[in-house]
Amino acid sequence: MDRLLAWLRELTQFGLVGALAFIIDSGMFNLLQHGPTGVLAGHPNTANLVSAAVATVFSWVANRSWTYRGRTRESMAREAALFAFANAGGILITQFCLLFTHHILELTGPLADNVSAYVVGFALGTAFRFFFYHYVVFTGDGDAAPN
Repeated sequence: MDRLLAWLRELTQFGLVGALAFIIDSGMFNLLQHGPTGVLAGHPNTANLVSAAVATVFSWVANRSWTYRGRTRESMAREAALFAFANAGGILITQFCLLFTHHILELTGPLADNVSAYVVGFALGTAFRFFFYHYVVFTGDGDAAPN
């Protein structure tokens, strides 16, 4: 029962960090892609890479210092590299969804961009990241002090 409660707590904390990262990612994407200045209008993949990078930095700090604070490794550099790899996988999933929507389905409007990136892509990428973080990135023992 204790393991189940610990796993549920981890999942809840991961979900809260993810929800905030989602707000950062989707908000910045829409601002860059469809906002008043449309700095990256017509370039959804570039806008997604920029917004995802900012959200990833936030997620790294929040997950390391809160969600997985008792499971961090002694080698922060190795952990950061694995975290970046996991996020690159999640970003690639989202990128594929955007490319599929634009080039296969030929849907290029704001609604199509948001559904492909922030409903389908984000859901698939989040599932991938959760399991990768749990089983690969944050696997240090509970006695390791955060660096």
